[in-house]
Amino acid sequence: MSKGFITLGINTEANRIKYCYGLALSIKDCDPNAEVCIVVDKGKVDEVPKEYHHVLDYIVELPYGNTAHKDGFHGMNLWQLYHCSPFEENIYLDADTLMHNVQIEDLWNLLSKNEMSIPRNAFSYRNLPTDPRMRFEFEKTYELPQFYNNLIYWKHGTKTAEEWFKLADPLLQDWRSVYNNFFQDKKPETFNKNILCNLITHCGDLKEQVQCFIGNHYDIHSDNQGVWFDEVPDNWTEMINYWVSDNGKVQIENSIISNGIIHYTDENFLTDEVIDVYRTNITNKQNRT
Repeated sequence: MSKGFITLGINTEANRIKYCYGLALSIKDCDPNAEVCIVVDKGKVDEVPKEYHHVLDYIVELPYGNTAHKDGFHGMNLWQLYHCSPFEENIYLDADTLMHNVQIEDLWNLLSKNEMSIPRNAFSYRNLPTDPRMRFEFEKTYELPQFYNNLIYWKHGTKTAEEWFKLADPLLQDWRSVYNNFFQDKKPETFNKNILCNLITHCGDLKEQVQCFIGNHYDIHSDNQGVWFDEVPDNWTEMINYWVSDNGKVQIENSIISNGIIHYTDENFLTDEVIDVYRTNITNKQNRT
């Protein structure tokens, strides 16, 4: 059965495909044989720089075009990945993610216990469970699943995956109407993929079927690190120091992440220096073989 990683890369005014490249580099650094697919807007394959191709096994187009082109909320296209992935088993990752020293085969073995898997847990940069109070404000109010949908595993053609993605189509595309009909007392200010994905799981009554625990899954988001209380900046890199070294260490302040799926959320984290670390690691490994 074919399996691989898939992510969504749609450019706006900035080079967002750069983050897909960083993700792909980190995956290949963990396992050179892992396959990676990037999904781009229709007719935009040529926007993927040639120098990125060495870590991208597949570059495919959204089969129905960018349904979010008027809004810029490209997470609306998540439902289309089910229809264009070249793999039978898939791990979707948000582009603002790094796979750092992850044992890839162990991850597949863990996630494939379900027909579809979405993590119900994450750790902060201090290696403590994240604080859910602000990250899941609306999920808590409306009794929705509190899952981290930056990672979604599915087996194509299974009942659970088909049900989930069938619901994802209308709920993501018509999210404004969904907000108006479901969130009666208070509603999110704008499109939020994580909230909507948790709503999809809720509407399909799929919480028990898809939940999983991942022991090295990190969600480095300003709202859930449990250390900031007043005037939290949107970008955590504005107030927190970090380093990524070529000896396999991600350090944020005094805490070290030796291995893990790191959803860093703040795009300022992925500097050219960080990209160079993973690119150099891959080159060095190739030179030793």
